[in-house]
Amino acid sequence: MGLIKNKKFKILSKAVICVLLCVLLGLQSLVFAAEGYASKSYNHAPVYDEKYKDYYLIANIDDELAELDDGSINPLIDELLELYEELSLYGLTREQAIISMLKKFLIDYPDLMPYLGDSLLTAFDNFGGYYANISTRELFSSAYRGYGIMLGGKKTLDGNYYDVIIQQVFVDSPAFFAGLKAGDEIIKIENINVENLGMNAVSHILSTYSDKVSMTVRRNGKEITVSMNRGTVIIQAVSFFTDETTKTAMIKIDNFTDEYMLYDIFDIYDFLCENDYKNIIIDLRDNPGGEMWNMLETLNIFVPEEGAVLCSVIDRDGESESVLSSGDGLAFEKICVLTNGRSASASEIFALSLQELTGAVIIGEKTYGKGVGQWYVPLSNGDTAAITAFELLSANGTSYHKTGVKPDIKISPEYIDIERKTLGQLNFVNCINIKKDADNNAILALNQRLAAMGYISPEDVTSECTQKTITAVEIFQKYNDLPVGISKIDYMFLEYLNYYVAFYSVSRYEERDVQLECAEVYIEKGEQAAIDYAEEFN
Repeated sequence: MGLIKNKKFKILSKAVICVLLCVLLGLQSLVFAAEGYASKSYNHAPVYDEKYKDYYLIANIDDELAELDDGSINPLIDELLELYEELSLYGLTREQAIISMLKKFLIDYPDLMPYLGDSLLTAFDNFGGYYANISTRELFSSAYRGYGIMLGGKKTLDGNYYDVIIQQVFVDSPAFFAGLKAGDEIIKIENINVENLGMNAVSHILSTYSDKVSMTVRRNGKEITVSMNRGTVIIQAVSFFTDETTKTAMIKIDNFTDEYMLYDIFDIYDFLCENDYKNIIIDLRDNPGGEMWNMLETLNIFVPEEGAVLCSVIDRDGESESVLSSGDGLAFEKICVLTNGRSASASEIFALSLQELTGAVIIGEKTYGKGVGQWYVPLSNGDTAAITAFELLSANGTSYHKTGVKPDIKISPEYIDIERKTLGQLNFVNCINIKKDADNNAILALNQRLAAMGYISPEDVTSECTQKTITAVEIFQKYNDLPVGISKIDYMFLEYLNYYVAFYSVSRYEERDVQLECAEVYIEKGEQAAIDYAEEFN
């Protein structure tokens, strides 16, 4: 696989392409205005070096399964097997009986095959798995069906975004071809006025239009209406910024899965070659990993030394190979990598190897600690099996599995303290008082809940049933496939509403990006100044 300018990595011994599964850690903080987007990322790994051949790979095995026992399954099955061996006319051994049992079970319940397969593949570790009705191509795809916009807000109240704007338009998406731009303020979806509603409400109403949607936005004081058909959208994994004052470039890498990300990385490489940037910040926070070849291609452009080990991989027999740098990498005065507890797998080896090879300073929080990888094998029925088969080591041969990568400068995010507000009583008895233009305590309790989950602004919480109340209720009903209308509020509506309120109430919201600020201090004033800055928050 080609690197920059069609040059390749140097591999000691044969090249073996494996797959390293990254961990899926939560949802991204920004809301995608599309239904069915899955934040799945997986890691593709090269391999190994002879100098690690005596290294013994210990797989991620649960403590209770670490030692093989006498073949016990569970007390009741064990009892049945013992009775069968003793009494059965057919004289089967225990092993033959177990095989017969499995065959008969799958004949009688073929739909349970994925569950049985998953039990096998996850019995000794949490990272294997059986993926029913999913091909390897689909598993590693960075595409989704949607409109191709990322939402933000002009103001934040109680940790929720309001006055919704388009924060990003994905290239070649339906929104891109419709002419929408970052910064457009969304004021209407179809005939629904969403001006001043919360981002959650706007995201939810967008997702209910499965085929096409009409949207009105405000841009430079003018209203623009566009129509979009839902289509295939490629999630861009790479963002790039520059600071001319400090001659610093910043790359935000959301994952290494995106099959098109290397085009962006190579464009950035060419730009950096042509411009004199002395420092670089690489943000890997919330990066769950991805394809290892993508990661190694990216890592290589920051390693100027030729023949340096980028990473090594050990199989179960202790056999190893390594991938070496090509010598085409750029040199920087200061390199800073941002990590947190949701930086996993490929992003961990990237940060650790870059630190060992270039002296890059890692700022943020300890990473997840996932350093074993999987083979992904397409099965004859179109399903996919993931089997944990190897462990990755950093440039210096450091294992980070289960321990994670510790930052040089530890600094945790600063969050807004959201005070849990007391909500008024709302139940099946008093909800009959919720009517258009009415004014009562039941409506006050309803509006409090709509604000708590980011639908209407806390500034609009009154005891009056306004048009904003009605619009928010109808959006919520439509999103959850409930009967639509202010008069349709019933027990099921209240059950859904209270569930969402509980879900959103436990969230914490970051007030400012102190980790990035710490990185900027490091670039401008040095490591000790960044350490002093971090101590203010730790």
